[in-house]
Amino acid sequence: MSIWTSRPILIAVLLALSACGGGPGTLTAPDTRPAPSEVTVTTDQVVVTGPAGYCIDPTETHDRGDTAFVLMGNCAAISNSSRAPQPSVPSILTASISAPSAEGSLRTAIPGLDRFFRTEGGRRLLSRSQDPNTVTIIDSFHQGNIYYLHARDTSEGPFDGAGKDYWRAYLDVGPRIATLSVLALADNETSLDTLRGFTSAFAAANRPEGRTPPAAAVPVQDPRPSAPVTTPSRNTAPLWNVGLFRRIFG
Repeated sequence: MSIWTSRPILIAVLLALSACGGGPGTLTAPDTRPAPSEVTVTTDQVVVTGPAGYCIDPTETHDRGDTAFVLMGNCAAISNSSRAPQPSVPSILTASISAPSAEGSLRTAIPGLDRFFRTEGGRRLLSRSQDPNTVTIIDSFHQGNIYYLHARDTSEGPFDGAGKDYWRAYLDVGPRIATLSVLALADNETSLDTLRGFTSAFAAANRPEGRTPPAAAVPVQDPRPSAPVTTPSRNTAPLWNVGLFRRIFG
């Protein structure tokens, strides 16, 4: 099952994002709504937070205790308040938190994860239409224990005006795996910067020693490997770690 789903609220939020693109004064409706900048989900209290200007959409946050899904967008749009902060680049952020497991960590499986996403089965899971032919892997690299993926999906998106490209990060959070995604209103090179900010804030909020400001989070170092990743044959499958991918995709 692909994590991309068509959600009516997503369309509404993005329309609001477009409406406030001209500046803070473009939001004038009086019915403001709470828009927290972070939320705690799952039984073991995973904290989801993002870069400045992004807030939790409470109507699209689903905490089932075992797993969770969180959607974040422009604080001004979600709160319907011109006084709320706004990000410099409008995007939709999502966080999917897997069920806990003792079957091994993502950090030890990154090489296999990269191979998997380049197979037909991996591209099928990344596709919104479950068609591997719609997905092209543009770039992938790991930075420390975080795996980054840049893909293009030509199948129908969850809303009009969305870019075909998206960036995603995978990382361990205790015994769980977090999948953090950035979906821009249009193809935008700054999406990786937004994802890094999202990942940095998330990692800082979930450090075992306690919450630290996002500015002190994981530093950006070497952005990607110097050598290209070798694409395996389409029949290659990580049968050694089926449980890991089941956890990632639910």
